[in-house]
Amino acid sequence: MTKLITDEQCAELLANGRQSIENEDFDPLPAVKLFTPDAGATWLLTEIAPEEHDHAYGLC
Repeated sequence: MTKLITDEQCAELLANGRQSIENEDFDPLPAVKLFTPDAGATWLLTEIAPEEHDHAYGLC
């Protein structure tokens, strides 16, 4: 399977997820942009849930 994000990006997203749990006022900037050029869909990821690495959050 092709990885969609680098290890460095994953580490940043996980750090943002931990910070969000510790500080409810934390409002991270998007760290990763995913898109589908054929469908025009874009996702801006801000964090990954530390307890569930397959759950990402962000803007869409």
